[in-house]
Amino acid sequence: MNQRELTVRRPGGQRARGCGRRQNALLRRCFLPATALCLLLAVCVVGFKPDASAQGDKTLTAENTSYRANVLPQTEPNFSLLVPEPITDDQQQPGSVPPAASGSPRASAPDKDSWNLILVNPWNSLPADYTLSLTELKNGLSVDSRCYPDLQAMMDACRADGLSPVICSAYRTQEYQEKLFQNEVSRLIAQGYSEADVAVEAGKSVAVPGTSEHQLGLAVDIVDINNQHLDESQESTAVQKWLMEHCWEYGFILRYPNEKSEITGIIYEPWHYRYVGHEDAEQIHSLGVCLEEYLEGAS
Repeated sequence: MNQRELTVRRPGGQRARGCGRRQNALLRRCFLPATALCLLLAVCVVGFKPDASAQGDKTLTAENTSYRANVLPQTEPNFSLLVPEPITDDQQQPGSVPPAASGSPRASAPDKDSWNLILVNPWNSLPADYTLSLTELKNGLSVDSRCYPDLQAMMDACRADGLSPVICSAYRTQEYQEKLFQNEVSRLIAQGYSEADVAVEAGKSVAVPGTSEHQLGLAVDIVDINNQHLDESQESTAVQKWLMEHCWEYGFILRYPNEKSEITGIIYEPWHYRYVGHEDAEQIHSLGVCLEEYLEGAS
């Protein structure tokens, strides 16, 4: 390399280095403000961006609030109204009967004027305007049509258990009841009763005409086919044992129970069943009372 070439290249190198220095200065003047602007924008974005975790908490809180509004906790007053606490022994009212002993309670007090609860006994005659519609049984006897379906169901159930019940008396007309009563009077007179006492004595076993439940069409006399005697021996028959246990399930009651004669005015008759309807029969059976006591308690 000669001296001339060195002289020529030196000025070119200086120009290149000078140009590089000018470019670097320009870059520094432009880059620093741009960097500062970017940092400022970043700070603004960070400062105004919602916090993700905080937003999640707010959503969860809103969902929980909605759940509490639709599902009441068990400590709310309304909950106790929907599920009442059971009554304990010390909370029962004086004289109340426990549910296990009384059966299903009546929705209302028994209606003493209802057709199925009409009271007919020595002190209460058949209503003068009483009317009924009769259904004839296969043996020629008749009953009030309103009690016939339950009577048939009871007899069928008794027979289904292998027993043989027989209905020996049902609806009676006024004339027929008078005939029965006079026959009983004649029998007692033949036994030595005076005419002054015979009517009262006859009325203990055969109702005075106009005071017989048979005239209602709601009473039937049922005996066992193996014992067709109308006396206390009936209570030991299989048919009577079944009827005394199940008759209430079909709306019937044993009308003249043992040890109730002073109340009913009629001797013990373990064959005489009276229809009162399902609800009242269940109550009478559960309480262990006769019809007079049941209706008196409803007064």
